[in-house]
Amino acid sequence: MPLATLCGCRRAPSIGIYGSYFPGWLICLVLGIALTVAIHLVLRRLGYEARLNPLGLVYIALSITLTCLLWLALFY
Repeated sequence: MPLATLCGCRRAPSIGIYGSYFPGWLICLVLGIALTVAIHLVLRRLGYEARLNPLGLVYIALSITLTCLLWLALFY
């Protein structure tokens, strides 16, 4: 029974970049924000940005969603 409670205790995924190890969640966060900026530019160009209200919450929710999806796709 005690071993069943330890199954979640594994090392966090790290990626070596030029000799320095970065946690996977940090890389997913940066990529999620970059994708949010790209989607923002596409929505602005297509004219759909005026329909999104409140704009700040929409982009925060989009960046969190993209970050979590990248985490699931890359590290889970």
